[in-house]
Amino acid sequence: MAIGPAPITRLACLMRAPNTFIIGAPKSGTTSLADYLAAHPAAYVCSPKEPFFWAEDYPGLAQRLGIRSLEEYLRLFSSADARHEVVAEASTNYLCSRTAVSRIREYCPTARFIVVLRDPVEVAHAFHMEQVFAGNEDVTDFAAAWQLQERRRRGDALPRACWAPRFLQYEECVRFGEQVERLLAEVEPRNVLFLRFEDVRADVAGVWARVLEFLSLPPDGRREFPVSNAAHAHRLPGLARFLFQPPGLLRAPVEALRAHLRQRRYAPIEFLKARLRRPVPRAAVVPAFEAELRRGLAPDIRKLQALLGWDLSAWSGESLACARF
Repeated sequence: MAIGPAPITRLACLMRAPNTFIIGAPKSGTTSLADYLAAHPAAYVCSPKEPFFWAEDYPGLAQRLGIRSLEEYLRLFSSADARHEVVAEASTNYLCSRTAVSRIREYCPTARFIVVLRDPVEVAHAFHMEQVFAGNEDVTDFAAAWQLQERRRRGDALPRACWAPRFLQYEECVRFGEQVERLLAEVEPRNVLFLRFEDVRADVAGVWARVLEFLSLPPDGRREFPVSNAAHAHRLPGLARFLFQPPGLLRAPVEALRAHLRQRRYAPIEFLKARLRRPVPRAAVVPAFEAELRRGLAPDIRKLQALLGWDLSAWSGESLACARF
């Protein structure tokens, strides 16, 4: 069953329902930020952190998690109570989506948004690696996958097990100038906090203080800031292929089980998932290909620079001394 435009009323905004959205960019530290927020006594973050519900232009993602209606979506927040001034989710495709922010605003006009932005070449490269890990991408070479984007946009050359074709449009994912321009056309600047990934890496405690101030939350005394969802690969690729591409009659029950486990996040299962991942360094992008990407993305980066007043010369290739994370 497809999720059509849900009946949305302002009354829903009076419920213990989401009022804060970490909307991107992917592979920019949003998982760590959501984890810090979830540990704050006055905040609640749903599980899974990325329900994808409001992005109608990414069909099938919410349903894959077992979310087929507004009621099922709101059920993700049913454990939030009066202690939780901030009720949040963190679907990173909402920034790229053309429908998500407007639908969220219709649902809750006072919604607040947090956007973490990172060098788009780094994001595209890291996001490609994540799609390979998730079984959505079968071309392991980043440059080769980038060259397939136009064919895949037409529905050709898609992986057999691809469950989110639009995630393979890597350039669309990192056109942050266009995305931020669209966001600011919908949302008052005072309701958006823009963060730069480089600043998070340099002073995560200072950035966390900014987040708490933006959300009007008291300091929580946090002193440690572990990194979540860093670059990783499977320890047992065969098991991963079975889980991501279950054969024949096993497909429906295996996918239903995975959807249930993503929502419930049982501690033993989360521990096992962590043990089945191994940290791996991300291979460097070939310099000539990197320069080509930066030239192509430079106009969009200059747009973003004008919108936010940031110096993004390193991102656009005007300075190639950008850090590699």
